[in-house]
Amino acid sequence: MPLLARAWIGAARARRKWRWSEPALDPMGLLRSMAAGRSVADVGCMWSVDGAYCFAAEAAGATTVTGVDLMPASSRFATERDRRGSTVRFVHADIHDPAVAAEVGPHDVVWCSGVLYHAPNPLLTLERLRELCRERLLLRTAALPELPGAPGACVFYPAGDGAYAPAAVGGRAIGVTEPFAPAAGYGNWWWGITPSALCGMLRTAGFALDELRLEPFLATAIARPV
Repeated sequence: MPLLARAWIGAARARRKWRWSEPALDPMGLLRSMAAGRSVADVGCMWSVDGAYCFAAEAAGATTVTGVDLMPASSRFATERDRRGSTVRFVHADIHDPAVAAEVGPHDVVWCSGVLYHAPNPLLTLERLRELCRERLLLRTAALPELPGAPGACVFYPAGDGAYAPAAVGGRAIGVTEPFAPAAGYGNWWWGITPSALCGMLRTAGFALDELRLEPFLATAIARPV
């Protein structure tokens, strides 16, 4: 087994290496707790969830809700929006496009889950989220354990064979469980991000971190723009 893989596995087993919190949270419950009386944007709202977090925020009392995704709105999303008589707005766009921030507009709370590690430039992703965020960013992402002795470390998956993080995913992951595929674009897993790297990226992008909740191979950050 490669030395780095042994180091990460050892770190995952030793909770002190992670600065673990209690088992992280009910993600949808976290969003609901922040939504009442605030405008909410969900960046990456379609893949496998079909706008469910948008509808949860609306039901919790959000004043307005906007979903943003590179994928077109799914039929399940459209059906559920009609069933609810929902006013959730959907913007079909790439958040990395500099024009999209103006189209989406600023929101009090920005929810973003399962996006960061699919981005070739995660710092740019966070900078775009910062443009949308007035009060709180709720960011949930796959994460690797810390690499002992290398704070801020990340793994660039296209450079390897996926051997370092098979336990980080529960199913198929292009670039991790199978070879990186340039044609898949954002469908690839580009980065394995450690908690310290995530904290540094948030700070660099203009956020102050209020809380970081860690689970095995998952991190949830609650941050505010500064």
